[in-house]
This record gives sequence, C-alpha cells and structure tokens, in this order.
Amino acid sequence: MNKTVFSGIAILMIVFLSACRQKGSNTETQPLPSYHFTAGTGWTGEPAGLVYADGDYHLFYQHNPTDDKYGNIHWGHAISRDLLHWQIMPVALSPDSSGYLRSGSVVADTQNTSGLSTGKSVPFIAFYTYNDPAQEQEIACAYSTDKGATWTKLPSFTLSDCNGFALRNPHVSWNNEYQQWLMTVSVGPAIRFYTSPDCKQWTYRSEFKDMTASGNWEGSDFFPLKIEGEDTTKWVLLINMENGPAGGAPATRYFIGDFDGTSFRISQTKELWLDYGKDHYAFSTFNGLPDNQRIGMGWMNDWEYANLLPASGWCDNMTLPRRMKLVREGTHCVLANAPLEELEKYRKDSYPIESGKLSDEKRIKGNYPYPGKPVLLELKFDNTDHRAIWRARNYGIRLKTKSGRELSIGYQNELSYYYIDRSNWTTQHPIYGFQQLMGATYYSEADTSDWSILFDRNSVELFASGGKIAMTALCYPMEEFCSYELFADSGSVTLLEGSINELKNINP
Repeated sequence: MNKTVFSGIAILMIVFLSACRQKGSNTETQPLPSYHFTAGTGWTGEPAGLVYADGDYHLFYQHNPTDDKYGNIHWGHAISRDLLHWQIMPVALSPDSSGYLRSGSVVADTQNTSGLSTGKSVPFIAFYTYNDPAQEQEIACAYSTDKGATWTKLPSFTLSDCNGFALRNPHVSWNNEYQQWLMTVSVGPAIRFYTSPDCKQWTYRSEFKDMTASGNWEGSDFFPLKIEGEDTTKWVLLINMENGPAGGAPATRYFIGDFDGTSFRISQTKELWLDYGKDHYAFSTFNGLPDNQRIGMGWMNDWEYANLLPASGWCDNMTLPRRMKLVREGTHCVLANAPLEELEKYRKDSYPIESGKLSDEKRIKGNYPYPGKPVLLELKFDNTDHRAIWRARNYGIRLKTKSGRELSIGYQNELSYYYIDRSNWTTQHPIYGFQQLMGATYYSEADTSDWSILFDRNSVELFASGGKIAMTALCYPMEEFCSYELFADSGSVTLLEGSINELKNINP
C-alpha cells in the first residue's frame, strides 16, 4: 500500500507526533475490540486473501508480528465458523529475498485444475505481489494442500500486455458461467482482466478505466450478484482507490455492469462508494461462498495517520463482516452492505430511548446505559415530511463524556448528508486528519429513516437505509460515554423508535 503523500505541514506534524511516541505518548493501553477481528499482537493490516472452504472462513491478512507499526509484512491466517469467533493460526507466508508481501487473493481449487494436489485434498492457491520495485511486474504464487497450514512458494510469473506498469494486488476467482479462472489486477489507474484454465497460463482479455477517477488503483474484487427480488444478474467491480470521498482518504469505489467473459462494461455512471468513512479500506469478499452469497470485510484504518494511532503491543483491526446485496434504487442499483444477521444472536440487554418530536426547544436526553460495552444503537426517524419547510436542517445523536467530549452522528437535511463528527472526540495526543468531518450524500423517499450504529471498543460503524449508506470511523476513547442527546436544529423531526442494545462481549 502506498502511503499518502503529505503536505509539508503534515510532515512536520508527523515528525512531532513520532517524537511524542518515542516518549510513550502513543502507548496507551487499548482493549481489544469484541466484534472486529485483530491479530491481537503486532500490526494487523489489509485483508490479503479471503476464502471459504468446507464450512470454514479463512482470513489471510497483512501482519507485522514483531511491531505494532507497518513493516516486515507477513501474511497472517485466521479461521472462523461464524465470522465472529476467530482462531489465530500460525503465520502463513513470510517475507523473503524479494521483500515484504503485499495483498492479493486466495482460491480453493476444488476441481484441481492446477494439478497441484496429488491426493484428495483441495489445494489453496495464493496470488500476491512483492514490494520490491525490481519485481513489480511479476505475480508471486504459493500453494497449500493442508488448508493453509503450510505453504510452498512457486516461481513468480509475468503477465502479458502490462506495458511497464507495476502490478498490484491480483484478485483471482472461479467463473462458473465460463468455466475459467478470472484475474483482475491493478496497473496504475486501470484494471486488467486475465483468464486461465488452470491458474498457471494466463491470457490478457481487456482493460477497464474510468477517466473521472484520480490516484492509483490498488486491490480489486470482481463478482456476479443477482439483483434482490429479480432474476437479473449484474457484475460488480470493487476497486480500492487512493483518493476517496472522505477528504481524499483511501476508499473502496464500485462499478456495476455486465461481463461477457472477456470485458466489463458499466451499465450506470453514478459515482458509488462502498463506505464513506475515513477508516474503511481494502475491502474484499470471500471466494467460494455458496448460493449467490457475497460477504466481505475491509481494513479499519487510514494511511493518513495509520502509524500514529494509539497502540500497546497491537494495532488495527478489520471492519465488521458485511453481507452484500445488490438492490434497486430508483432507475439504478446500489450495493448495500450491512452487518451479518448472526449479530442478532448476541443481543444481551436493551435500553429503550424515549420517542417523540425533536426541535430546537426539545431534546431527548439520558444517561448512557452501557459504558465500555459493545453496543448496537438503533434509531428510526419519521421521513414522511422530508420535503416540509419545518423539517429540521440537522438532526441526530450526540454521545458525551463527563469531561465534555462528544461524538456526533447526524443528517443534514438540506444537503441530504449523513455525517460522523469526531472533531470534539480526540485521542490523548492530536493526530493530523483524525478530526476531519466525514459524510455521505444520500436522499431517500422512504417513509422512515432507519439507522443502525455499532459501537465497539475503538470504532463506530453507521449503516443507514438498509446499508445503502455505510460509514466507518475509528474512535479511541480516553473515557467512556456517560450520556446521550438526540437533537434537531432549525426545525423539527420525529423519532419513532430508538434503543441502545448491549451486545455480549465475545472477546473479553
């Protein structure tokens, strides 16, 4: 992952903060998140390869086992049956003379098209690239015949027609319709498509570009998905881009279109992003899922300040696993992503929030019932009067601490803009870019506006309108929430339902 190029002022800030860190300012004790995967020690980086096989979800991820900062990148490995409880496995792949390992993908070759298995075992095949500039036009490859426990590295190979561009983060998957392997690989500001019958010999097919996008394109994902309630199937191309909607922070953009086995053609031109927060990147989905399912997870961080965050022997985690659904939105489709239904099993207690009309004169306030606990906060606002002149210009919820710090989550009606504001929610030492407002433009004609907000020990994730809007933000607490306030400014809005739901702590 290329780090963001900072301005001169930002560089000076980083130098200052790095000096503070050497004096212990960045070694605050941080409890592990309960519902978000982390290696628990060292640095947990981007998802490197996700695959489902024989009832197990395998997560391969960038990992520095020797430090809680970026560097010395290995591939870690974890296994789960439900995407919530994880078993950390031994390191899968380690750096060698070619340098650190970047991200890529892992497939389960169930038909043994590669011939890499000589018995009944299904070979796992990993594709990745190195950070060595001398090998930036080569794809590295390794395989395992024991479900990822041990690996054998194969010779790297080159791809045709790469025109001197550095290759990044190859994503490989099996295409059932055309009975072939499909690879998407980033080459500068473009994605190239290759196919193979055996994961060994690759043929260049086409290239996809979008002239409106700026910055380099990195990891990609490419998959078919049926539109909810229809028999129509569309193809979705996910691209992790350096410049996203949250102040230029890296983010995951997606394109919807059609694929004929060789080339991809978008069928709608609206700019679409998977998540509008500052701390969501490198999203990837699991290969091998049955029944038209698509589940994925991303990295919860931002390269603008990734090495400056509070750390105490461990740093960083993944986003909550999310189920992807392709849904109609007027004349086009959007990719909704929301928490897995399995999360419902872990509700422990519920605190109802008073319903009623909110205005400049009327706030709904209360004591925060579950300080320090993982929480799912659910709000439902009346949206039938969204065009009315009395509709509040700005409404939402503020969560406060005893010292006056607060985290605000809201909606600006005139701008049709969801936002998370952590400008008054600081870490122990200020971090450049961390307090920047993040938001997403979204307008709905639905009768209600539904918000689901998941708070874990170091993060907040907002899902609105069934996951059509998602926003992820790190939130390192210096002290716990003690109160909440639902508000409306310059008009009124009605809260129909609200609850704060404690979740069981599955990672004490």
